[in-house]
Amino acid sequence: MATPTTQTFRLPLSSGATGATVSVAVTSAGGDRPVVVLAGSLAALAGRLARAGFATVTLDPPSPDHVTLVLQALQGGALGLRAQRCGLVEREDDGWIVVTRIEAGTRLPGMSVRDDSPDRAAAAVVQWLTQHVV
Repeated sequence: MATPTTQTFRLPLSSGATGATVSVAVTSAGGDRPVVVLAGSLAALAGRLARAGFATVTLDPPSPDHVTLVLQALQGGALGLRAQRCGLVEREDDGWIVVTRIEAGTRLPGMSVRDDSPDRAAAAVVQWLTQHVV
């Protein structure tokens, strides 16, 4: 199994202050892998997803517009990954983790899991992504 490496990208924001960017970390072991975007404080899930064979894109977005910008960059090839479809994992303010499948730029219904038990929640997220994104 290849060792995952991480690259950081800064994507320019179309609105806001001149020179404003959103920082994105892309982790992949190379090759053609399914991709999962982790939005919010979910970086700990990235290692588990890498072990399951996924490439990950992590960011801590201050606004939903930043997630959209990252998804557009991913689909346009600007992050060095090919992703016709991908998973999006977001942490809600109320402690829920929401998982969505994205195909051809369209967000499709997914699943939600409460983050009361981080290990159990992570296992449920990885299982769902394996069944619906791979």
